[in-house]
Amino acid sequence: MLYVCRLDWHIAPFRRDRWLEAWEPAAAKCIAYGAKSWSLTRADDDPLYFQQTMVWENKAEFERYWYSQEIAEAREAVLNWYVIPLLPTWHTLLVADSIVPTGV
Repeated sequence: MLYVCRLDWHIAPFRRDRWLEAWEPAAAKCIAYGAKSWSLTRADDDPLYFQQTMVWENKAEFERYWYSQEIAEAREAVLNWYVIPLLPTWHTLLVADSIVPTGV
């Protein structure tokens, strides 16, 4: 069974680009902690609203990622750039497919 974790990031005005530049490397690190996939998307209607989605085999791997020293430091670095609280939302993956071309 796979679990999908979604983080809803609501970025403060005028900080979107700095947040994305600072957070994207930390988001990508989830693969090193066992995530099967990840994505970072921005809402078309609200350019300050981002969603980070990760797929995990178990929630403990997410905890290891989220509370690791390097990700804790990355979260601290962007702390003033998003609206708090930041709470993960969990879903059980039932069906999936992908047609995302390489390099996107």
